Amino acid sequence: MTPDAAVSASVAAAFAVGLACERLAPHAAQRPAWLVNFGVWAVAVALRALVFGGAEWRAASWASASDFGLLRALRAPDALAVGATVVALDSVSYLWHRANHALPLLWRFHRVHHADPAPGVSTSLRFHAGEILLSVPVRLAAIALLGAPLAGVVAFEAVFGAANALEHGSFDLPRRLERALGLVLITPALHRRHHSVLASEHDANYGTIFSVWDSLARSRCAGTSDDRFAVGLPEGATGDPRSLAAMLAEPFRATR
Repeated sequence: MTPDAAVSASVAAAFAVGLACERLAPHAAQRPAWLVNFGVWAVAVALRALVFGGAEWRAASWASASDFGLLRALRAPDALAVGATVVALDSVSYLWHRANHALPLLWRFHRVHHADPAPGVSTSLRFHAGEILLSVPVRLAAIALLGAPLAGVVAFEAVFGAANALEHGSFDLPRRLERALGLVLITPALHRRHHSVLASEHDANYGTIFSVWDSLARSRCAGTSDDRFAVGLPEGATGDPRSLAAMLAEPFRATR
């Protein structure tokens, strides 16, 4: 199985599980913006493939062939290198996510994601092409500097994509399971707080796989399946969140 196929299979399986959970244990009644979310995703995927197709795999292969990067210098065993790659790249993702909230230029693109008025599994697809294209060089640099093995990069992309799909799910978990998972991982309830309409709450819980980054950086905001609050962005903060054309043009819209 190719790296792309392995990652796609992992994400598709998680997406299907997330949709099933939304049917079996829904958090709230929803009207998902399917057309917008899939449309934004399709444009992003096409442009990313055109500009950076397979770049992560090539970066990892180059690091291996050149014996370049931290893990190569440390002569880390293969299994340790794979695990370290997943952890390290997730920490880089955490920092990148924080930057998307802190820097006005990056927020112009990222707010398309937060504009979804009904966050659910399909929201995991709603990332503007501009945000994706800006994020790839950061990840490539991290892969090269780390000297990440190809197997580690594939594992990270598969786990990261699956976590991204599941944590956006609008479903509830049993309290004990939710509490236990939340000690280490980002649960749907924790990520739901990140989609709160309140800036003080959506500027928190930046993790994708591991919740420990938020705990260590004091950016964690507690959340459980019992919580009910408004999500999305304040009215007027973006163009029509249910219009594909408006969301594709959103980063270039004049704002006050």
